Amino acid sequence: MKLEISEQYLMLLTSALNDAIKYNEKFLHSETIRDVSDYEEHLVCLENCQAWLEDEYKKIAKDNPQMLPYEKVVR
Repeated sequence: MKLEISEQYLMLLTSALNDAIKYNEKFLHSETIRDVSDYEEHLVCLENCQAWLEDEYKKIAKDNPQMLPYEKVVR
């Protein structure tokens, strides 16, 4: 499957997904929830999506030197 998205939206999507993962990791370690199993599964799905998106980002960035490096977007 080929991802067709503007460079600007791809960088935004990458950053937003990274933020969601950081938030959910902190949420799992909080005392807010009792049963973390559903949230752990959700976090795994987010991380799998991030791995796929990283590959797509790097493929697209090869042809678009104006894009920020992936590592700078997800720091």
